[in-house]
Amino acid sequence: MPILLKSPENTMEFGAMLAQAMAASSLRTLYLFAELGGGKTTFTRGFVSALPGGDNAEVASPSFTLCNVYPTRPEVLHADLYRLSEGATLPEEMEEMLDEGDPFLILEWPQYLAADRYASERLDIHLSPVQGNGAKALDKTEESCKTFRLATIEARGEAAEKLLSELMGRLEKRFLPAHEA
Repeated sequence: MPILLKSPENTMEFGAMLAQAMAASSLRTLYLFAELGGGKTTFTRGFVSALPGGDNAEVASPSFTLCNVYPTRPEVLHADLYRLSEGATLPEEMEEMLDEGDPFLILEWPQYLAADRYASERLDIHLSPVQGNGAKALDKTEESCKTFRLATIEARGEAAEKLLSELMGRLEKRFLPAHEA
């Protein structure tokens, strides 16, 4: 399901809508696919802000730390595999946190994760640049000033499919479906 995000605020609102929907479901995993500066951290900022305790979280890219943990309820693990080689696994301490609790996992650059380590229940979010008239800067890079984001959502697993089918109408009412742009 593709939708068009025309501003950083739209990207954050999209993240917040998913957080609210996921908080009411059993689904806990999101994989974010986008290029550098593609809106992944902006999306995560919106997601985290919609959860209890999110106002106490300082959301930043985990590119150098590999994983940030935000003090939300439930906690959010925001991980970035960009600096790892293909076929990577999650660090042991992250695996333990996932096994011991019920946190959300937002994983950037999941294409570097070993295929056999992919979560069977997840949403895959692809953020791609699209040229558009009147587009606002979606991040801090100059080349993004004339770019909207096309967000494509793919459900993986039964819980993800159920959540996406329940959320689809709200997303279409709020954001222009890409085929109508």
